Amino acid sequence: MPVQARVFTEPAPVKPAATALKALHFGDVRVEKAVRQAERLLEKDIPLLIHGETGVGKEVFVKALHQASSRSQQALIAVNCAAIPAELVESELFGYEKGAFTGANQKGSIGLIRKADKGTLFLDEIGDMPLPTQARLLRVLQERCVQPVGSSELFPVDLRIISATNRSLREQVQLGRFREDLYYRIGGLTLELPPLRERSDKQALFKRLWEQHREPTQWAGLSPEVLELFEKHPWPGNLRQVSSVMQVALAMAEEQPVRPEHLPDDFFVDLEMEPVEAPEPLGVDLNDAQALNRELKAAGGNISHLARRLGVSRNTLYKRLRHLES
Repeated sequence: MPVQARVFTEPAPVKPAATALKALHFGDVRVEKAVRQAERLLEKDIPLLIHGETGVGKEVFVKALHQASSRSQQALIAVNCAAIPAELVESELFGYEKGAFTGANQKGSIGLIRKADKGTLFLDEIGDMPLPTQARLLRVLQERCVQPVGSSELFPVDLRIISATNRSLREQVQLGRFREDLYYRIGGLTLELPPLRERSDKQALFKRLWEQHREPTQWAGLSPEVLELFEKHPWPGNLRQVSSVMQVALAMAEEQPVRPEHLPDDFFVDLEMEPVEAPEPLGVDLNDAQALNRELKAAGGNISHLARRLGVSRNTLYKRLRHLES
């Protein structure tokens, strides 16, 4: 079972840091500080450690850093350390010689670290990395060489190292679960990404995510009631949760403004509120042209709104109206 790694190898043009990182913040002081500090170390051989809750956008931040750097033409290898099976972690990260162990690929493997050569290696949730692997990683970072499992040969690597965690690595060090020497090696600069509930630019973020997920025909936006609910929500899943809620809401709203009844039921659990029910469907005969035209006029000609009140799709309503007019 291979390690869960995301490999971003598509070449991207080198962008000015201000351009690539601009979309990460919309006025929040703490995020702006993290972006400003990251910009200054963009081409320095200083490792970054990004701390923040799950879903705050650590991987998005790393991708922006990579795209803004001179390494953007090379691979960004993102490895979720929490998802690596303990028995495979070393062979997958450091590679192995053919026949190095039972079940090994007969061609061997160069490993994920060497795949990131000349590019960026992103070690996500590094606090979950097993202690034996931490020792080998420390050697790679010190010597800038990788020794595959079952081999005596060392392979030089040129890497930008960025790590991330949702744990306090200082506490992990004190508990003996994380090597102190590795902690200081990967934490040249620690950047803190705040949870969504503490950000001061939430409204701008919500509108940006609406813009990102909407269809080209969806221009109606978010209703004031939804923006108010979004502002009050604690968002335990942070930006990842907002994206999921936004996609569902847009699918439900179609071309209408996103209203509370379009939000998934789970959204209201964290607010300790009952889900908002959609209005009762209209009891109109779809074969009654006069009644349909009357309701369409009452809806201000809004096909999507009337279709929802009738409990049918827009396409069904369009077809009925065309059929009755012919």
